[in-house]
Amino acid sequence: MVLAESLKKINILVKARSKNKWELIEEMVDLAVKNREISAADSEEIKIALVEREKSMSTGIGNGVAIPHCTTARVSDIIIILAISQKGIDFDSIDSNPVRIVILLLVPKNKLSQHIKSLANIAKVMGDEELREKIASLKTAESILKTIKNFKINK
Repeated sequence: MVLAESLKKINILVKARSKNKWELIEEMVDLAVKNREISAADSEEIKIALVEREKSMSTGIGNGVAIPHCTTARVSDIIIILAISQKGIDFDSIDSNPVRIVILLLVPKNKLSQHIKSLANIAKVMGDEELREKIASLKTAESILKTIKNFKINK
């Protein structure tokens, strides 16, 4: 499961401060820089790619979840940043509901099939209502990561 394998505790933002999706994308990329997942020099290019992708079509997949993503030559492995918004953020989701769980996905440019599989896996995992509600209610990065790692898709 891509989410459980690639998400690190340090890359979980339990209480995102952002008020809109553009600020949140920036906040999440800034966390990746702080955690040395990406270099500060590459962060602007990655932010632009994420914003362009979001402008072309919203990554709000419904049920309070969004998966902003892009492929980039600036990473060599999948990087996942997860953020929780307690109040919810307008992400122009397909169901028009606010988003509380945002999973930012950065995939190496030369791994398109991995990109598609990762998106599909995250969407499938986040399709579980009980899991979404539990993740959104948890207060620590440790408990969120443990919950995701213990989740089994085929219940």
